[in-house]
Amino acid sequence: MTTCILLAPGPSMSQALADRVREIPGVSFGVVTSAWPLAPWADFLAAQDIAWWRKNPTALTELSGAKYSANRIDGVIRVQSSCMTSSTNSGVLALEVARIRGATRIILLGFDQHGSHYFGPYTNGLTNTPEPRRASHRHQFRMWGLMHKHVEVLNATKGSALTCFPTIDLDALDSHLALAG
Repeated sequence: MTTCILLAPGPSMSQALADRVREIPGVSFGVVTSAWPLAPWADFLAAQDIAWWRKNPTALTELSGAKYSANRIDGVIRVQSSCMTSSTNSGVLALEVARIRGATRIILLGFDQHGSHYFGPYTNGLTNTPEPRRASHRHQFRMWGLMHKHVEVLNATKGSALTCFPTIDLDALDSHLALAG
């Protein structure tokens, strides 16, 4: 089983958490939007919003891994998939990229789906996601999970409002990965 750990920029994410999971052997890593500075060593970055790419041009050069969006953005690989549109949220994009890259197990961290970001609200002109939009995002996650039942997705984000995937305690993650192969 091929495992990918996805790091998202929710309030539960931190540099210490990114550093902790980096030590897990035999997994790949993806980052979602503004989580990339915590893991510039990640295998890939998933970010949908064209405005986000405009506000974060250094992500193109400072992150060594591949960059993905379902939108047309210079220097970014365009994901074309039956479950992706230009309005799909970046977290679902990251799931799809991990799947396309061969992951059969995906672990979610920083996918709080409530609150702001690990760095607080955006102050660079980008907008923070309002709750009605988050409800739409949770629906997108649910639909992705239904379409890809062969991919095991485990949410290790403590207190996450994203409830469509089974949860796992981060402290049990190492033993779960070893047992599941």
